[in-house]
Amino acid sequence: MGELSPNPREALAKEYDGIHNRLFFVQILLVVGLLAAFQFTGASAALANGLTTYFGEDLWYVTNAVYTVVAVFGFAACMFPLSYYSSHVLEHHYELSDETFGDWFADFLKSLLIDLALGAVLFSVVYALLRWMPNWWWLFATVLYILFAVVFSTLAPAVIMPLFHKFESLDEGDLTEAVRAMMKEAGIKVIGIFKGGQETRIHPASAAFSGIGRSKRILLGDTLLSSYSQKEILAILAHEVGHYKNRDTLRLMLTSSVLALVGFYISHLCLTGLSGALGFAHIYDIGTAPLFLFSLFVFSLASMPFANLYSRRREFAADAYSIGKMGSPDALVSAFEKLATQNLSNKEPSAWAELLLDSHPSIARRIKRATQAPSTKP
Repeated sequence: MGELSPNPREALAKEYDGIHNRLFFVQILLVVGLLAAFQFTGASAALANGLTTYFGEDLWYVTNAVYTVVAVFGFAACMFPLSYYSSHVLEHHYELSDETFGDWFADFLKSLLIDLALGAVLFSVVYALLRWMPNWWWLFATVLYILFAVVFSTLAPAVIMPLFHKFESLDEGDLTEAVRAMMKEAGIKVIGIFKGGQETRIHPASAAFSGIGRSKRILLGDTLLSSYSQKEILAILAHEVGHYKNRDTLRLMLTSSVLALVGFYISHLCLTGLSGALGFAHIYDIGTAPLFLFSLFVFSLASMPFANLYSRRREFAADAYSIGKMGSPDALVSAFEKLATQNLSNKEPSAWAELLLDSHPSIARRIKRATQAPSTKP
Protein backbone atom coordinates (compact mmCIF):
# COMPACT_ATOMS: atom_id res chain seq x y z
CA MET A 1 0.00 0.00 0.00
CA GLY A 2 2.98 2.31 0.49
CA GLU A 3 3.79 2.16 -3.24
CA LEU A 4 2.19 4.75 -5.49
CA SER A 5 0.23 3.10 -8.29
CA PRO A 6 0.95 4.34 -11.82
CA ASN A 7 -1.59 6.79 -13.13
CA PRO A 8 -1.89 8.04 -16.73
CA ARG A 9 -2.65 11.54 -15.42
CA GLU A 10 0.63 11.81 -13.50
CA ALA A 11 2.54 13.09 -16.54
CA LEU A 12 -0.18 15.68 -17.11
CA ALA A 13 -0.04 16.62 -13.43
CA LYS A 14 3.71 17.27 -13.64
CA GLU A 15 3.23 19.32 -16.80
CA TYR A 16 0.37 21.29 -15.24
CA ASP A 17 2.40 21.89 -12.07
CA GLY A 18 5.41 23.05 -14.06
CA ILE A 19 3.31 25.57 -15.97
CA HIS A 20 1.87 26.96 -12.74
CA ASN A 21 5.36 27.27 -11.25
CA ARG A 22 6.53 29.24 -14.27
CA LEU A 23 3.42 31.41 -14.15
CA PHE A 24 4.18 32.15 -10.50
CA PHE A 25 7.52 33.69 -11.45
CA VAL A 26 5.97 35.53 -14.39
CA GLN A 27 3.46 36.99 -11.94
CA ILE A 28 6.26 38.13 -9.63
CA LEU A 29 8.00 39.91 -12.50
CA LEU A 30 4.77 41.55 -13.61
CA VAL A 31 3.87 42.75 -10.12
CA VAL A 32 7.35 44.16 -9.50
CA GLY A 33 7.42 45.76 -12.94
CA LEU A 34 4.00 47.37 -12.56
CA LEU A 35 4.77 48.72 -9.09
CA ALA A 36 8.13 50.09 -10.24
CA ALA A 37 6.62 51.69 -13.32
CA PHE A 38 3.77 53.23 -11.33
CA GLN A 39 6.17 54.66 -8.73
CA PHE A 40 9.22 55.69 -10.75
CA THR A 41 7.49 57.13 -13.82
CA GLY A 42 5.74 59.61 -11.54
CA ALA A 43 2.32 58.21 -12.43
CA SER A 44 1.48 57.49 -8.79
CA ALA A 45 2.47 60.99 -7.69
CA ALA A 46 0.56 62.54 -10.59
CA LEU A 47 -2.60 60.61 -9.71
CA ALA A 48 -2.30 61.50 -6.02
CA ASN A 49 -1.62 65.20 -6.75
CA GLY A 50 -4.42 65.41 -9.29
CA LEU A 51 -6.95 63.93 -6.87
CA THR A 52 -5.73 66.20 -4.07
CA THR A 53 -6.20 69.24 -6.33
CA TYR A 54 -9.68 68.06 -7.29
CA PHE A 55 -10.97 67.16 -3.81
CA GLY A 56 -8.86 69.56 -1.73
CA GLU A 57 -6.46 68.96 1.16
CA ASP A 58 -9.23 68.65 3.74
CA LEU A 59 -10.79 65.67 1.94
CA TRP A 60 -7.56 63.67 1.94
CA TYR A 61 -9.48 60.55 2.96
CA VAL A 62 -11.60 60.80 -0.21
CA THR A 63 -8.43 61.24 -2.25
CA ASN A 64 -6.94 58.12 -0.67
CA ALA A 65 -10.05 56.03 -1.30
CA VAL A 66 -10.43 57.13 -4.94
CA TYR A 67 -6.69 56.68 -5.57
CA THR A 68 -6.94 53.10 -4.27
CA VAL A 69 -9.94 52.28 -6.46
CA VAL A 70 -8.25 53.67 -9.58
CA ALA A 71 -4.95 51.93 -8.82
CA VAL A 72 -6.53 48.55 -8.02
CA PHE A 73 -8.66 48.69 -11.15
CA GLY A 74 -5.66 49.62 -13.30
CA PHE A 75 -3.55 46.88 -11.76
CA ALA A 76 -6.30 44.29 -12.36
CA ALA A 77 -6.62 45.44 -15.98
CA CYS A 78 -2.88 44.98 -16.53
CA MET A 79 -2.94 41.53 -14.91
CA PHE A 80 -6.12 40.45 -16.71
CA PRO A 81 -4.42 38.47 -19.53
CA LEU A 82 -2.44 36.42 -17.01
CA SER A 83 -5.52 35.89 -14.83
CA TYR A 84 -7.57 34.79 -17.82
CA TYR A 85 -4.91 32.37 -19.04
CA SER A 86 -4.06 30.82 -15.66
CA SER A 87 -7.56 30.46 -14.24
CA HIS A 88 -9.66 29.86 -17.36
CA VAL A 89 -7.70 28.85 -20.46
CA LEU A 90 -5.35 26.52 -18.60
CA GLU A 91 -8.14 24.93 -16.58
CA HIS A 92 -10.08 24.15 -19.76
CA HIS A 93 -7.00 22.82 -21.53
CA TYR A 94 -6.40 20.30 -18.74
CA GLU A 95 -10.11 19.49 -18.45
CA LEU A 96 -10.38 20.78 -14.91
CA SER A 97 -13.28 23.10 -15.70
CA ASP A 98 -16.31 23.39 -17.96
CA GLU A 99 -16.97 26.94 -16.84
CA THR A 100 -18.04 29.24 -19.65
CA PHE A 101 -16.20 32.48 -20.26
CA GLY A 102 -19.30 34.36 -19.14
CA ASP A 103 -19.40 32.56 -15.79
CA TRP A 104 -15.65 32.98 -15.31
CA PHE A 105 -15.79 36.68 -16.20
CA ALA A 106 -18.73 37.23 -13.85
CA ASP A 107 -16.70 35.72 -11.01
CA PHE A 108 -13.71 37.84 -12.04
CA LEU A 109 -15.81 40.99 -11.84
CA LYS A 110 -17.22 39.98 -8.45
CA SER A 111 -13.70 39.40 -7.14
CA LEU A 112 -12.60 42.74 -8.56
CA LEU A 113 -15.49 44.60 -6.91
CA ILE A 114 -14.67 42.95 -3.57
CA ASP A 115 -11.00 43.90 -4.01
CA LEU A 116 -11.96 47.47 -4.84
CA ALA A 117 -14.15 47.78 -1.75
CA LEU A 118 -11.72 46.11 0.64
CA GLY A 119 -8.74 47.95 -0.84
CA ALA A 120 -10.43 51.33 -0.49
CA VAL A 121 -11.27 50.66 3.16
CA LEU A 122 -7.97 49.09 4.18
CA PHE A 123 -5.73 51.61 2.42
CA SER A 124 -7.81 54.49 3.74
CA VAL A 125 -7.37 53.22 7.29
CA VAL A 126 -3.65 52.43 6.91
CA TYR A 127 -2.88 55.81 5.39
CA ALA A 128 -4.94 57.51 8.09
CA LEU A 129 -2.73 55.73 10.64
CA LEU A 130 0.34 56.92 8.73
CA ARG A 131 -0.97 60.48 9.02
CA TRP A 132 -2.06 60.37 12.66
CA MET A 133 0.73 58.27 14.19
CA PRO A 134 3.67 58.16 11.76
CA ASN A 135 6.01 56.49 14.25
CA TRP A 136 3.70 53.74 15.47
CA TRP A 137 1.29 53.16 12.61
CA TRP A 138 2.82 49.73 11.85
CA LEU A 139 1.81 48.46 15.30
CA PHE A 140 -1.81 49.57 14.93
CA ALA A 141 -1.88 48.31 11.34
CA THR A 142 -1.05 44.85 12.69
CA VAL A 143 -4.01 45.09 15.08
CA LEU A 144 -6.16 46.12 12.12
CA TYR A 145 -4.89 43.11 10.16
CA ILE A 146 -5.85 40.73 12.99
CA LEU A 147 -9.31 42.25 13.36
CA PHE A 148 -9.87 42.13 9.62
CA ALA A 149 -8.80 38.46 9.45
CA VAL A 150 -11.24 37.52 12.21
CA VAL A 151 -14.15 39.51 10.76
CA PHE A 152 -13.53 38.30 7.21
CA SER A 153 -13.26 34.64 8.30
CA THR A 154 -16.53 35.02 10.20
CA LEU A 155 -18.48 36.73 7.43
CA ALA A 156 -16.99 35.03 4.35
CA PRO A 157 -19.09 31.82 4.52
CA ALA A 158 -22.35 33.73 4.73
CA VAL A 159 -21.56 36.82 2.63
CA ILE A 160 -18.65 36.24 0.23
CA MET A 161 -18.64 32.55 -0.71
CA PRO A 162 -22.33 32.40 -1.79
CA LEU A 163 -21.50 35.02 -4.42
CA PHE A 164 -19.37 32.43 -6.22
CA HIS A 165 -20.94 29.08 -5.34
CA LYS A 166 -24.44 27.93 -4.55
CA PHE A 167 -24.62 26.03 -1.27
CA GLU A 168 -27.50 23.99 0.06
CA SER A 169 -27.93 21.73 3.06
CA LEU A 170 -26.70 18.19 2.57
CA ASP A 171 -29.53 15.70 2.31
CA GLU A 172 -30.23 13.61 5.39
CA GLY A 173 -28.69 10.15 5.29
CA ASP A 174 -25.90 7.94 6.57
CA LEU A 175 -23.18 10.45 5.65
CA THR A 176 -24.94 13.35 7.38
CA GLU A 177 -25.44 11.29 10.52
CA ALA A 178 -21.81 10.10 10.49
CA VAL A 179 -20.53 13.66 10.08
CA ARG A 180 -22.73 14.92 12.92
CA ALA A 181 -21.49 12.08 15.15
CA MET A 182 -17.87 12.96 14.33
CA MET A 183 -18.45 16.64 15.12
CA LYS A 184 -20.24 15.81 18.39
CA GLU A 185 -17.45 13.51 19.51
CA ALA A 186 -14.85 16.19 18.69
CA GLY A 187 -16.85 18.87 20.52
CA ILE A 188 -17.27 21.00 17.40
CA LYS A 189 -20.45 23.01 16.91
CA VAL A 190 -21.32 23.76 13.28
CA ILE A 191 -24.36 25.57 11.97
CA GLY A 192 -24.81 23.03 9.21
CA ILE A 193 -23.41 20.64 6.63
CA PHE A 194 -23.61 22.05 3.12
CA LYS A 195 -22.87 20.85 -0.38
CA GLY A 196 -21.59 23.22 -3.04
CA GLY A 197 -22.53 23.22 -6.69
CA GLN A 198 -19.19 22.73 -8.45
CA GLU A 199 -19.72 19.66 -10.59
CA THR A 200 -21.17 21.41 -13.63
CA ARG A 201 -18.42 24.05 -13.70
CA ILE A 202 -15.32 23.02 -11.78
CA HIS A 203 -14.09 19.45 -11.61
CA PRO A 204 -11.55 19.39 -8.70
CA ALA A 205 -12.92 18.00 -5.44
CA SER A 206 -12.91 19.93 -2.19
CA ALA A 207 -14.02 19.75 1.42
CA ALA A 208 -13.46 22.26 4.19
CA PHE A 209 -14.50 23.86 7.42
CA SER A 210 -15.41 27.46 6.82
CA GLY A 211 -15.88 30.31 9.25
CA ILE A 212 -14.91 30.63 12.88
CA GLY A 213 -16.90 30.63 16.09
CA ARG A 214 -20.64 30.43 15.56
CA SER A 215 -20.27 30.81 11.80
CA LYS A 216 -18.39 27.51 11.42
CA ARG A 217 -19.90 25.19 8.84
CA ILE A 218 -18.87 22.18 6.77
CA LEU A 219 -18.67 22.58 3.00
CA LEU A 220 -18.53 19.54 0.73
CA GLY A 221 -18.12 19.90 -3.03
CA ASP A 222 -20.48 18.05 -5.36
CA THR A 223 -17.48 16.42 -7.03
CA LEU A 224 -16.38 15.00 -3.68
CA LEU A 225 -19.82 13.63 -2.86
CA SER A 226 -20.22 11.97 -6.25
CA SER A 227 -16.78 10.35 -6.50
CA TYR A 228 -15.67 9.42 -2.98
CA SER A 229 -16.80 6.75 -0.55
CA GLN A 230 -18.26 7.66 2.83
CA LYS A 231 -15.08 6.48 4.58
CA GLU A 232 -12.92 8.63 2.30
CA ILE A 233 -15.07 11.70 2.94
CA LEU A 234 -14.98 11.06 6.68
CA ALA A 235 -11.20 10.66 6.56
CA ILE A 236 -10.90 14.03 4.81
CA LEU A 237 -13.20 15.65 7.37
CA ALA A 238 -11.28 13.97 10.20
CA HIS A 239 -8.21 15.77 8.84
CA GLU A 240 -10.10 19.07 9.18
CA VAL A 241 -11.17 18.08 12.70
CA GLY A 242 -7.48 17.48 13.41
CA HIS A 243 -6.76 21.09 12.54
CA TYR A 244 -9.47 22.14 15.00
CA LYS A 245 -8.28 19.86 17.79
CA ASN A 246 -4.68 20.97 17.27
CA ARG A 247 -5.79 24.62 17.34
CA ASP A 248 -4.15 25.19 13.99
CA THR A 249 -6.38 28.14 13.12
CA LEU A 250 -5.09 29.96 16.20
CA ARG A 251 -1.52 28.82 15.55
CA LEU A 252 -1.55 30.01 11.95
CA MET A 253 -3.26 33.26 12.90
CA LEU A 254 -0.57 33.98 15.47
CA THR A 255 2.13 33.13 12.95
CA SER A 256 0.60 35.36 10.27
CA SER A 257 0.15 38.15 12.82
CA VAL A 258 3.84 38.06 13.71
CA LEU A 259 4.73 38.09 10.01
CA ALA A 260 2.34 41.01 9.47
CA LEU A 261 3.99 42.93 12.32
CA VAL A 262 7.46 42.41 10.85
CA GLY A 263 6.22 43.18 7.34
CA PHE A 264 4.55 46.44 8.37
CA TYR A 265 7.66 47.49 10.30
CA ILE A 266 9.84 46.85 7.24
CA SER A 267 7.37 48.94 5.22
CA HIS A 268 7.74 51.66 7.87
CA LEU A 269 11.51 51.65 7.40
CA CYS A 270 11.14 51.79 3.61
CA LEU A 271 8.63 54.64 3.71
CA THR A 272 10.62 56.73 6.19
CA GLY A 273 13.89 56.06 4.38
CA LEU A 274 12.84 56.37 0.74
CA SER A 275 9.70 58.52 0.44
CA GLY A 276 11.73 61.75 0.67
CA ALA A 277 14.14 60.57 -2.02
CA LEU A 278 11.15 59.92 -4.26
CA GLY A 279 9.98 63.51 -3.84
CA PHE A 280 7.25 63.04 -1.22
CA ALA A 281 7.13 65.44 1.72
CA HIS A 282 5.27 63.00 3.99
CA ILE A 283 5.12 59.24 4.33
CA TYR A 284 1.33 59.49 4.49
CA ASP A 285 1.12 60.78 0.91
CA ILE A 286 -0.95 58.15 -0.91
CA GLY A 287 1.44 58.48 -3.84
CA THR A 288 3.88 56.30 -1.86
CA ALA A 289 1.48 53.33 -2.07
CA PRO A 290 3.55 51.43 -4.70
CA LEU A 291 6.61 51.64 -2.41
CA PHE A 292 4.50 50.45 0.52
CA LEU A 293 3.13 47.51 -1.50
CA PHE A 294 6.54 46.63 -2.93
CA SER A 295 8.09 46.35 0.54
CA LEU A 296 5.23 44.13 1.73
CA PHE A 297 5.41 42.03 -1.42
CA VAL A 298 9.14 41.40 -1.14
CA PHE A 299 8.82 40.52 2.53
CA SER A 300 5.96 38.12 1.83
CA LEU A 301 8.09 36.36 -0.80
CA ALA A 302 11.05 36.15 1.57
CA SER A 303 8.95 34.81 4.45
CA MET A 304 6.81 32.46 2.36
CA PRO A 305 9.16 29.42 2.62
CA PHE A 306 9.15 29.67 6.42
CA ALA A 307 5.38 30.11 6.63
CA ASN A 308 4.90 27.19 4.24
CA LEU A 309 7.26 24.98 6.25
CA TYR A 310 5.18 25.56 9.37
CA SER A 311 1.96 24.99 7.44
CA ARG A 312 3.24 21.67 6.06
CA ARG A 313 4.02 20.49 9.57
CA ARG A 314 0.48 21.29 10.68
CA GLU A 315 -0.87 19.34 7.70
CA PHE A 316 1.11 16.27 8.74
CA ALA A 317 -0.25 16.61 12.28
CA ALA A 318 -3.83 16.79 10.96
CA ASP A 319 -3.19 13.72 8.79
CA ALA A 320 -2.00 11.84 11.87
CA TYR A 321 -5.18 12.78 13.72
CA SER A 322 -7.31 11.54 10.83
CA ILE A 323 -5.49 8.20 10.76
CA GLY A 324 -5.96 7.79 14.51
CA LYS A 325 -9.63 8.67 14.26
CA MET A 326 -10.31 6.32 11.34
CA GLY A 327 -8.23 3.50 12.85
CA SER A 328 -6.09 2.97 9.74
CA PRO A 329 -4.56 5.01 6.92
CA ASP A 330 -6.50 3.19 4.20
CA ALA A 331 -9.34 5.66 3.68
CA LEU A 332 -7.08 8.73 3.85
CA VAL A 333 -4.52 7.23 1.44
CA SER A 334 -7.32 6.24 -0.95
CA ALA A 335 -8.70 9.78 -0.78
CA PHE A 336 -5.22 11.22 -1.45
CA GLU A 337 -4.86 9.04 -4.54
CA LYS A 338 -8.24 10.15 -5.87
CA LEU A 339 -7.61 13.81 -5.06
CA ALA A 340 -4.27 13.72 -6.88
CA THR A 341 -5.89 12.22 -9.97
CA GLN A 342 -9.03 14.36 -9.97
CA ASN A 343 -7.35 17.66 -9.07
CA LEU A 344 -4.33 16.97 -11.31
CA SER A 345 -1.95 17.36 -8.37
CA ASN A 346 1.72 16.58 -8.88
CA LYS A 347 2.41 13.81 -6.36
CA GLU A 348 6.14 14.38 -6.41
CA PRO A 349 6.92 18.05 -7.14
CA SER A 350 10.47 19.32 -7.35
CA ALA A 351 12.10 19.69 -3.94
CA TRP A 352 12.69 23.41 -4.51
CA ALA A 353 9.06 23.97 -5.53
CA GLU A 354 7.69 22.21 -2.44
CA LEU A 355 10.18 24.02 -0.19
CA LEU A 356 9.45 27.50 -1.53
CA LEU A 357 5.90 27.45 -2.86
CA ASP A 358 3.75 24.73 -1.30
CA SER A 359 1.75 25.18 1.89
CA HIS A 360 0.87 21.45 1.85
CA PRO A 361 3.25 18.50 1.73
CA SER A 362 3.36 16.58 -1.52
CA ILE A 363 0.83 13.78 -1.92
CA ALA A 364 3.68 11.26 -2.13
CA ARG A 365 5.15 12.35 1.19
CA ARG A 366 1.73 12.40 2.85
CA ILE A 367 1.00 8.87 1.67
CA LYS A 368 4.43 7.66 2.78
CA ARG A 369 4.02 9.28 6.21
CA ALA A 370 0.48 7.91 6.53
CA THR A 371 1.41 4.32 5.70
CA GLN A 372 4.32 4.43 8.13
CA ALA A 373 2.20 5.75 10.99
CA PRO A 374 0.99 3.19 13.57
CA SER A 375 -2.73 2.47 13.24
CA THR A 376 -4.85 2.95 16.35
CA LYS A 377 -8.51 2.15 16.64
CA PRO A 378 -10.48 5.07 18.13
